[in-house]
Amino acid sequence: MRTFDIVVWVVFIAASLFLFFFFQKRIKKNKIAKLEAQKAYEAKREKYQYLTPESFDDMPREDVTAAVLFHCTRKENEDFDHYYENMTESERLVHGIYQLTLSLSDKNPSLHSFFLSPSNQVYVPHIAEYFERIGSHDIAELLIAAKKFADIIENDEEDEDMGDYSKYNFSDFTNEFITLVNTTNVNEKLTKYVLEHKEEFYDEVKEESGDNDETISE
Repeated sequence: MRTFDIVVWVVFIAASLFLFFFFQKRIKKNKIAKLEAQKAYEAKREKYQYLTPESFDDMPREDVTAAVLFHCTRKENEDFDHYYENMTESERLVHGIYQLTLSLSDKNPSLHSFFLSPSNQVYVPHIAEYFERIGSHDIAELLIAAKKFADIIENDEEDEDMGDYSKYNFSDFTNEFITLVNTTNVNEKLTKYVLEHKEEFYDEVKEESGDNDETISE
């Protein structure tokens, strides 16, 4: 083998080894970051599943919506058959908006899946109102039209005049919803709503008093 060829192979092997160790290091770093993020998530989930006035006093503003979601999903998990009736109106609002966004987490997201899911039927009649109450008027208007379109499809009805949304299909509704969420600061509006109604998220706290357990409402 000529000297030139040997040099080429040495350089190639050296470069391959460098890339191998570089990507191994990157993979390890990403894995550590992922584990740390999971630990942080679990810590917040544990911290915020029960909410008191003190919880909100110490809570960073950026944690507010996540905190009430942990609280609401804990109530859902504790009594799935009755969680809806046991929630306050503000809890239903936050949880309903969460269920809508969760329905868009699939590979082929569509608002239609929210209207079709049996588990979301308690929220379907109120979802536009929820966005209206947090001040997202454009989204509320969009969802009213989307629900009307879903009813037309489900009941095999003739198309009716839907105004500005007459030519929309569910891809159009979905894309516009995502655009509005990203451009109208929905999370900040929801955070503001929660902080204005935070007493509706307080849990009853059990405190031990002597030999008896005493339940107090915060």
